[in-house]
Order: sequence, then structure tokens, then C-alpha cells
Amino acid sequence: MPIELKSFNNKISIILLLLILSNYFFMSLGFFNLILKINIILFFVSIIYFYTKNFKNNLSLKIYFLLIVIICLGTAAEGWDLRSLYLFHAKRIFFDQSLYSVADNYAVFSHNDYPLLPHAFSASFAFLSGYWHEVFPKSAYTFFYLAPLIFLSSHIDKKKYLILLSLIIFFLGTHLYDGGIDGLVAIYFITTAYCIYEIFFSRKNENNNPIFIFSTFLFCVCLSLLKNEGFALLVLIFLTASFVSLFEKKLLFNLRRILILCFSFLPFIVWKIFCYKNGISNTDFTFSLLNENLLERLVVLENFLLFFQYLIISNEKVIIALLFFAFSFYFNFNKKLFYFVIFLFSSYLALLLIIYFSTPYDINYHLETSANRVVESLTLLLGFFSLCNLDILNKTS
Repeated sequence: MPIELKSFNNKISIILLLLILSNYFFMSLGFFNLILKINIILFFVSIIYFYTKNFKNNLSLKIYFLLIVIICLGTAAEGWDLRSLYLFHAKRIFFDQSLYSVADNYAVFSHNDYPLLPHAFSASFAFLSGYWHEVFPKSAYTFFYLAPLIFLSSHIDKKKYLILLSLIIFFLGTHLYDGGIDGLVAIYFITTAYCIYEIFFSRKNENNNPIFIFSTFLFCVCLSLLKNEGFALLVLIFLTASFVSLFEKKLLFNLRRILILCFSFLPFIVWKIFCYKNGISNTDFTFSLLNENLLERLVVLENFLLFFQYLIISNEKVIIALLFFAFSFYFNFNKKLFYFVIFLFSSYLALLLIIYFSTPYDINYHLETSANRVVESLTLLLGFFSLCNLDILNKTS
């Protein structure tokens, strides 16, 4: 990709991320007025500029994303998670004109402890139109995908990128347009993991410049504010980077950059302090549940069988991702990348095991209702880095 186009894509992705985060910042300050509308208008103007500037460049992404938006706008808001959690929070923000209305802890089932970044962005779409309509605010979750998709198009060659778009459709499916947050977590997860890997372990000097590091910081902040799982994944990425750095005897060399990027944790920490002061907690996972359920379930073999049955064995997408990963690294074994992905995959799988074994619900019920969603981050992680590992151009030349 030409340097000018790569620079343009990077700047557009940064602008979109900054506008999403500034929208959240304005709401946190109580600015529900013209400033908020101007911010969202600038967001759409940036997208229009991306489409019209050098129209033939990134054509596959432009067509791909436009079709997804059309499908999103043409489908109703359905599903428990969307209507009772995500759009419910967005609707409260819109009608209460406050980001802090969850302080009353009304409707505990809606997970009031979840960060509100995507829901604040969804509510801003309603502020722009002047009234509440579920379809238009639902599309905000789809527009949230654009920044990482543009960013990745600048760092992957055209052939790999077309395959990546196909992998995203295959692994995320309807979450691209139905308002699901788990697909967003998966996209921001792999983008952040890619950025961290490039900064700490790549030999490309271009990925150690201030713009790339700033982009990484913004992706880290967004990932942490999507869901509680997003912050957990961000911590695992940093732990993985530290582990591989230690293995490569480069921990001290990378320590300064790790500490700088750790400042991206602050917005999530501030949000959790707010929740703690208002008595808002997660009903699905608490430290007391670790004592009550985890230890008891760890000694039951059937629980392990259920866990791996739902998350790996009976999930064809996970099997395909694992086979693709094995194929990729069999033909091109990149030791650092292999260790990075394996440690990240294993640590997240271990975290999921702890969460499911600690659940206050029946473990079979909890796995049946959520396993297909949470594995999206795992499958996309394997698929994306398997693709990055393959040197397609050399093998086809």
C-alpha cells in the first residue's frame, strides 16, 4: 500500500476513535446539546470523506461496510441482550440526558456495571435525530466497527485483507449488524493485540512511531470500555506481551512502553470506582462466588467436559480456527508470534473457565446461552494471526 494512502487510513481511524471517545467525554461532563450533535456530524463527515477521497482505494472495505450498514438499517432490533441491555442503557442515557443514571441501579438484570462507551455512542445517534428510534441507534454499534477495519486495511496486504473480511463475516456473522457487543469486543481485541505485538516484537520501525503508538492507546481505551470482558482481554494482552518479552529477554527494553500504554486502563478504573461508590456490582461474577462455586465445581469432571464441549468440541467455528492455526504455523513457524497467540488464547480460555465455574446459574444453562458469543474473540484471534503468519504473496509468486 502506498505510504500516502496508509497515512490517510491511519489518520481517519484515529479521527473516528477520537470522535467516539470525545462523545463519551462530552456526555460524562453533561454536554447534551449542540456540541454533542456537532461531534456526531463530524463523525459522519469523516466517513463520507473516507469514502469519497480516492474512492477506488479500499473499495472492498467500502462496499463491504456499506452493505452491512444497509442490512443493519433494514432489520429490527431483536434479541434479549440488545433490547434489555445495550439499547436499554442507550435509551436511558437519551431520556435521562445523563451518563450517570445507572447510579440508581435500576433493572439490575441489565448489568449496570458494564462500561457505557458503545451505549453512549448509540444514544448520540438518537440525539442527532431528535427522537428515539431503535433502528438508527442500533446502527451505532455497526459504525463502531469501521475504525479498526480501516486501520487493519493499512497494515495487511490486499489479498490477506480480503480473506480477513471473509473471516470476520464467518466468525462474527449477524453480530456485525444486530447490535451485539461481543463482535465489537472481538474486533477491538485482535486489533489491540496486533498493535501491541507490532510495537513490542516487530522489526518494522514504522510501527514504533508516535502515531502508531497513539492509535494503539486509543484502541486499548475503547476495548476496555466496551464490556467488562474487554478490560479483562486488555489485561491479558499486556500480561502476554510481558511474558513473551521476558521469554525473549526484552522485558526491561519494553517496560517503558508497557507502562505508558497502561495509562489506557484509567478510564475503566474510574468507571469501576463510580460503580463501587454507588453500590453497583456484577451479579454474574463476584469474589464470594469464587469460594461458593468455583472450588466445588473444579472437582467435578463433568463440568470440564461441558466446558470444552460447548466452547471447543461442538463449535465448528472454533475447530476450523484451530485447524487454520495449525496449518498456518506448520508451513511458516514464527516462534514469537506462536507463543504470543498461544499464551493469549490459553489465558483467556482459563479465565472463561473460572468465570463459568463461578457462575451463580446452572453451568450447563450458562454455557448454552453464552458460549457461542464469547468464543468469537478466540476464533477471530486464531484466524487473524494465522492469516498474518501466512506469507501469501511469496507462496503464490
